[in-house]
Amino acid sequence: MPVNSVTADKARLFNSNIEALYSEFGLPDELDRMEGTAKLDTIYIAASEKYHLNNHYSIKDAGEGTYKAAIRLKKNTRIERSPYGELKVKTWDNDRNMCAELANYLMQKLQELHQHLQNQSNVLVLEKIKEQYASKQREYLQLADSLDAGTNKAVNVGTDMLKSKMLAITDQLQQFEKMISQYQLAITSNSPVLLIVENARPQLWPDKPKVLTTVAVTFFGALLFAYLIALFVESRNFSV
Repeated sequence: MPVNSVTADKARLFNSNIEALYSEFGLPDELDRMEGTAKLDTIYIAASEKYHLNNHYSIKDAGEGTYKAAIRLKKNTRIERSPYGELKVKTWDNDRNMCAELANYLMQKLQELHQHLQNQSNVLVLEKIKEQYASKQREYLQLADSLDAGTNKAVNVGTDMLKSKMLAITDQLQQFEKMISQYQLAITSNSPVLLIVENARPQLWPDKPKVLTTVAVTFFGALLFAYLIALFVESRNFSV
């Protein structure tokens, strides 16, 4: 099930009056991103490398065995939402135990990928804050050196202004330190994007539709229906 993306906001961690406003569960529309990612090859290539699917599928490795196995896994996988707004991963394989492992791994990779993307914003902001913090520290040290030089020369002109600037920078540094600790905690917590309700388990029998059998039954059914219609029309013409 999707997690409410708003819960990743660091304000939820530090504002005591805001956590009750957000539900832990997200809207079904938040699964759009996961379904979009599932159409890429990224998670399938990762699964192919981890489980050596080129050997599992008996694909001769000519430098592209891993990718060919990933494409085959992708064809044998369905990642889609249920009518109740849940994300379901279904994988078909001759080995039912491998089938369950692959489904669970693909769900795990979706979780990790979108957690990483969700956390990137906080990481970038933290880097910029640290840069500003370092810049303000250098500015403070320069002012401190200027103040010491003025004191040693017994020059009091501008001393009060330097002290005022240093005090303002000290307040800014304290604010930066607070923000750095908040963003670091938000990055460390790294809120999940999915709540796993049920892990995949080996099925007793396959549930993938038999396409050739379905097409054949449909064809002969349509042929029989057409024959009966023709027979009915012919009988009407004969009676007239």
